[in-house]
Amino acid sequence: MDVDKTQAILEEVMTHAITAGQRAREEAAGGSAHAQGQAFAYSDLIGLIQEQAALLNLTWADQSLGTFDPVSLLATPKRPDSP
Repeated sequence: MDVDKTQAILEEVMTHAITAGQRAREEAAGGSAHAQGQAFAYSDLIGLIQEQAALLNLTWADQSLGTFDPVSLLATPKRPDSP
């Protein structure tokens, strides 16, 4: 598999992991312990992908993937009905 295809696949995985992690973070705001665990797992996965990409000197086509802060998935957003 060539580098361009590998990078495209990695970017697709990152995009889906970020989306799923954000969804889990939102569900965790509703009190779901399972969703909180999922958000943590996605945060860990995204951080690992970013570390490996840096080791390979990968330049993201979508720069937001490289600058996304996986720890942001651990900060549970306030629910709209909370003060």
